[in-house]
Amino acid sequence: MNKKVMPEVLAPAGSLESVYSAVRCGADGVYAGGKLFSARANAVNFSDEELEAAVKYCHLHGVKIYRAMNTVIFDSEAEEFCNEVKKSAEAGIDGLIIQDLGGAYLAAATVPGMPLHGSTQMTVHTPLGAKAAEGAGFCRIVPARELSLPEIKKICDTGVETEVFVHGAQCMCLSGQCYMSALIGSRSANRGQCAQACRLPFSAFGKDEYYALSLKDMSLVSHIGELTDAGCASFKIEGRMKRPEYVAAAVTAVRRAADGETDISEDTARLEAVFSRSGFTDGYLTGKTGKEMFGHRRKEDVVSADKVLPELAAMYKDERKSGHISFEFALEAGKPSSLRFFSGDIRGEICGMVPEAARSRSLSPDDVTRQLSKLGGTRYVLDGIKCSIDEGITLPASEINRLRREAVSEFDRLTVERNTPRYDIRDFTPETVVSRNDKGEPAIRVMSSNVDTVRMAAEYAEMVIAPVNICKGLSDDISKEKIAVSLPDIVTDEEGLLRELSELKAMGFSDFVCGNFTHLGVLKGLGNVRIHGGTGLNVTNSYAIKRFAELGLCDMTASFELKAAQFSALGKAIPTGFYAYGRLPLMITRNCPIRAQAGCKGCTGSVTDRTGRKFPVECDSKKYARIRNCDILETSDRLSEFRGAAFALLDMGDMPPKQAEEVIKRYLRRGSPEGKFTRGLYYRGIV
Repeated sequence: MNKKVMPEVLAPAGSLESVYSAVRCGADGVYAGGKLFSARANAVNFSDEELEAAVKYCHLHGVKIYRAMNTVIFDSEAEEFCNEVKKSAEAGIDGLIIQDLGGAYLAAATVPGMPLHGSTQMTVHTPLGAKAAEGAGFCRIVPARELSLPEIKKICDTGVETEVFVHGAQCMCLSGQCYMSALIGSRSANRGQCAQACRLPFSAFGKDEYYALSLKDMSLVSHIGELTDAGCASFKIEGRMKRPEYVAAAVTAVRRAADGETDISEDTARLEAVFSRSGFTDGYLTGKTGKEMFGHRRKEDVVSADKVLPELAAMYKDERKSGHISFEFALEAGKPSSLRFFSGDIRGEICGMVPEAARSRSLSPDDVTRQLSKLGGTRYVLDGIKCSIDEGITLPASEINRLRREAVSEFDRLTVERNTPRYDIRDFTPETVVSRNDKGEPAIRVMSSNVDTVRMAAEYAEMVIAPVNICKGLSDDISKEKIAVSLPDIVTDEEGLLRELSELKAMGFSDFVCGNFTHLGVLKGLGNVRIHGGTGLNVTNSYAIKRFAELGLCDMTASFELKAAQFSALGKAIPTGFYAYGRLPLMITRNCPIRAQAGCKGCTGSVTDRTGRKFPVECDSKKYARIRNCDILETSDRLSEFRGAAFALLDMGDMPPKQAEEVIKRYLRRGSPEGKFTRGLYYRGIV
């Protein structure tokens, strides 16, 4: 059973003003990005000096502050990444939010004691996935936003600290698995440069004005009590690119709900006014997916914000009263004046002028109290004042005011010092990861969801990757050593999947493909199998390959967001291949865009953008959908440009065997592609 705790209210901050807004409206924690490695690269973000100022302000109020360094990184950026980790530690950041396992490795080597939080970009969505992330060095995980309340509770029950998004923009795609912006315009979501192409018109019925890939913003404020009971450690608000007034509205609403306030109608109305897309949704949490979850930014949504901005700005105008202070004032003839201050375990003393003889009347306790009580612009509430004053002496009011100001300043310094962690910062330089000696031609691997194509491909390919249901139907006339089992992109029944995989293992299957940390957790639970890394792990650097090797993977398919030259330069600690053919996956969605618009009976099999391009949509047992690129990736005549590649992966989808065989033979002879195709990102790269 979960021990009920009071979760933190965690606010976004894209600027110092947003930090002030978050803290003054009651946040327990703030997360922010620097100028580099932030998954919200288009936010204002923080310079080194601004980050230090934000840390001091947060720690003055007893508020945690975490830095988001949640992009994938390239080998060429490793040293710069380490330097940013060092700066974060020197500033006193309370933890780093990280997506890239290579980045986590570099951070741990640079600052061993730095807490690492697993970004929602890691696609953790089950209990075993959470435990796998914990085993990889993360002390807190941010699960996928697509989860229901029972699914969240199961993750919390593992004991892994769990940070749950409760308000803000809801992406159509499972976080960390969206490549639409990258493939359409080279602006990678995994690099913080998402161009939000999904917010533009898409439709199942051609070029009509419909927003099939745009969800309403999520708002789980009314479910805070249930999430608290489930054991969530942190309630996270999305919005580092939004204005301080939005932060004020969201933090106030979540704070009041977390404190037990039941009437949040006014808070919700303010939230919807300041920013929404046709209202809010709680569809994933409640399991009510479908058409009602979809919405886009309308003119009336924009206009409504103007009415509430002044009210919201007033909510964070004044300093937050977050501390109590007591004074003891002593004035003796011939001795320096003394003002002691204390609160809890913090105490100190400020000494001042020697008193002078009183000309008309002696200094009284009321005189001192009047000056020491002037704490209006500070964060402090006065708890009490004790005075000890000799008769016949006095002290100027200006001197008492100075003592008060210096006492408050010193109290601030001691508070920040107490609340700021100190780290062992290593003089670490990223090492060169030794590459395996793969100088030969890459082998061919085939991925298919067509059972006849799987049988055919086994004659040509080094390995054939097939989903669970296909593998269960394969007879004994095909060598199980040639087949690797692929897991569903979204695992909705972890225990059921483990039973299915155990059955396959008993049938002789010993190779399985891991596409995210949930897969890693499930396969670790299966035990004594060979684990192959898929593209969903988003491996873009040598350090990630090294870490996945240490976690038990036997080989790896690198991210298709790498350029061919970047792939070639990777230090490949284990055999590493590349995605060489197929319709690249653009999105994995738990809410099918076609079903929401047209229903399953009216399925058109694709969505069309405003230019007329059709993007195929694959359905997986009505549990989730996969949206594919409109053009097929072809590299059959460029395989030699991927140096050190152990294999080239050909993704056939449900292509029939005859057509698939022609593709395989063309790749074996290194022939040139025909017709319309794309080279993906291998030569134009990503931002």
